[in-house]
Formats: sequence, C-alpha cells, structure tokens
Amino acid sequence: MLGSVSRHVAALRPGISRGFSTGPALGYQARLSQYYHNTLRDDLMILQYVPPQVRARQEVMEEARLKAIKENVGGTPPNPLRKRLKVRPPKPRVAESAAHNTPYVDKVTVHIRCREALQNKHNLLSALMTLQVVTGQRAEVIKAKNDAAPWKLRKGMPIGAKVELTGDRMYEFLDKLVEVVLPRMKEYSGLRMDSGDGLGSFTLGFDNSAIGLFPEMEMVYDMFPMVFGFAVNIKTTAGHNPAGRLLLSGLNLPFVHARKPATESFML
Repeated sequence: MLGSVSRHVAALRPGISRGFSTGPALGYQARLSQYYHNTLRDDLMILQYVPPQVRARQEVMEEARLKAIKENVGGTPPNPLRKRLKVRPPKPRVAESAAHNTPYVDKVTVHIRCREALQNKHNLLSALMTLQVVTGQRAEVIKAKNDAAPWKLRKGMPIGAKVELTGDRMYEFLDKLVEVVLPRMKEYSGLRMDSGDGLGSFTLGFDNSAIGLFPEMEMVYDMFPMVFGFAVNIKTTAGHNPAGRLLLSGLNLPFVHARKPATESFML
C-alpha cells in the first residue's frame, strides 16, 4: 500500500530527487509562496517603480558623486607613503523595476555553532537532530577551515551544523518563523532598520530558548540533552537593503527603528 502510494507520488512529481526528509512530502505550494506569487510580487513591482525622468536625474547625480570621489574634490590629498588598502568591489547597479526582476527570497540558511563539539564531537549530534526536526531536512556538518591555537581548534574539526532551504521548504520555514515563533518571543521586537549586508540579505540570531517555540520541538524538547541557539540567514535577490527590507516586511518580518537614548531631562 505504502509502496504504491510512494510510486504514485514519485510519478506525479518527475525530476524531484528523493532526498531524506523528516517532514511530510510537499505535494502542494506553500502558503507563503502562494501569497508572494499572487499578491506580493505585483505590489513590490509597483512600490519600487521609479519614473524615467527621476531615474535619469539619479544617475546623473550618482555619476557626479563618483567622479568627485575619484578626483578627490574638496578632500584631503592621498598620502603616497601610506599603504593602499584593499578596495571593495563596487555594488551592482539596481535594475529598473519590472515583472522579470522583482526581488524574491533565494535561499534560507539555518546554522548552529557548537562550541561543545571541541571537547567531544558527539555533542554535535544534538545540533544536527535539532536542525533536522525544525527544518525537515538533513543537516550537514560545518568543519573548521583554519587552525586556532587559543581555542584548541584544528583544521577539519567539526564546529557546527547548517541547513540550506530552497523552494517550498524555505517558505514553510519562514511561515513558521514569522507566524509562530516570533509572536511567542517576549523580548523580540524586530530587525533594526540599519541591518543587512548592503546587498539585500539579512541575518537573525536567536538564543537557545527560541528553539523550543517551534511546533515540531514542543513534543520532543526533553529528549535533547543539549539545546543551542541558532542563526537564520535570508538571502534575497534585491541587490540593496531598502528593497530587501520591503520584501521581508511584505512577508510579515518586523523591522523597528533604533531607539535613541533617553536624555537627562526625561530621566527620573
């Protein structure tokens, strides 16, 4: 019975690899994926539209700014004796908003750093099983690339675990994170407006108390001898932070402004 059902499902979904998974087989499109393709994508295209006249003025101003930086107009002349620093590559030019280049979430990486694995590599098993239960996909081991004598770390030693999610599983995880986990966290207000790597990707860090808020972990939480904090990296195709914030806020991920410190006049 089960064999015939599995063969029938495989026949309905040709070209899909039978990778290991602890979650149910996704024979449908995720709710968040449907919301993006049916509603959010068109809204993002309209919100990011810039009239041709405004875009032309912006390009002229940007060229003038880059020319002033290159010629060092109004600044201190460079010191010829100072060692030249490594110049970062220029950021890619933001393309004009259209239906074919609307920003979307490319992949989500969930990883755990396990310091306890330096004393005993078997401690990494809890991190691997935690990611497997939460994401529904088998995790891979992260190994050290360099030596670090102060931490007694050698190249090739296991130091963590990670899972890279794409497609419907990525949207399923984001849906659980935004709709279930974040509302149950009392001390989490949201991502800061100045966060991001400049290319539209964002990283969220959580302590070990947040892992127990996932629905899959509630029943098996006591079975794990060790519980770790985790980080979630959301990679988008936005190209710059404002477009990435607009995309993630459309997916109900909260953003907050940094609070200014209270002045002495308002302090009691």
